[in-house]
Amino acid sequence: MIVKRERPGVLDSWLAVGVIRQLRLDRLLPNVVLTVIVLICLLPVVWAVSSSLKGAKELYQAVPSLLPAHPTLGNYTFILTRRGMEAMPQNLLNSIEVSISTLLLTVLLATMAGYGFSRLRFPGRDGLFYAITMLMFVPRAGGLMAAYELMAFLHLRNSDWGLALAFSGALSIPIFIMRQTFLALPTELEEAAIIDGANPWQLFTRIEVPLVTGGMVVVAILTFITSWGDYLFTLTMIDSPEKMTLSVAIAAISDWSSALFQSSAFATYGAQAAGQVLLMLPVIVVFILLQRWFVRGLQEGALKL
Repeated sequence: MIVKRERPGVLDSWLAVGVIRQLRLDRLLPNVVLTVIVLICLLPVVWAVSSSLKGAKELYQAVPSLLPAHPTLGNYTFILTRRGMEAMPQNLLNSIEVSISTLLLTVLLATMAGYGFSRLRFPGRDGLFYAITMLMFVPRAGGLMAAYELMAFLHLRNSDWGLALAFSGALSIPIFIMRQTFLALPTELEEAAIIDGANPWQLFTRIEVPLVTGGMVVVAILTFITSWGDYLFTLTMIDSPEKMTLSVAIAAISDWSSALFQSSAFATYGAQAAGQVLLMLPVIVVFILLQRWFVRGLQEGALKL
């Protein structure tokens, strides 16, 4: 028996075309919007990289160009080796030391505190957690003078280790993230471990911590970005040029004597651009290397309310 197919009517064809066009529009519009946002965010980065590869004449020409006509690494060599800028490599090492120390301390303390606030029961637990959480809404500049007096009293000023201790004390956001990560874990695993005779420390180190590595990476990345690029707190607590971090040293380039640049083919603007590229490069590398773990931490509940 042969069944003849009916030809689709004109109305059905127009409806099908309309649905396809609507689907394409629904996909196209978000992609266009996201592309525009990405381009706007990348433009300052591209401009900084381009300016760092230009000499003084090309930087101050009448019609500026986005890409350098004659790329050069002279700005980087200038700020790292020029006489009068000998402290710049040491400033870079100071930033690495402070950021890594802050990262390790913050991840350790926030993980332990997050476990305590999510799994342990003690008087005043919720009130203490809410008090700590409220501190994330207090700007750092608001308590700057109090922090200055405390650092001076403890003899921690002009010390990179003191700076790392001060940064690692800002635990409101890391504790919040780790607490939410622990709360997203099922309690059946702990109950099974307790039946097997595990104590609280074994529960924490062998059961819980391996399951919250994603949240720990989220805390690590946010902590590294904050401590690496901090300017105001570091400028207040550090007086010695040899103890300053890279962010403060780069901002001080504009205060250097113009005689450093008069006898060279480079300018203050290009030197600052090179310093900014050096400042943001480690952050980009860290995020690229840990991007998979960062997304995993968000999916595991690091930011679930």
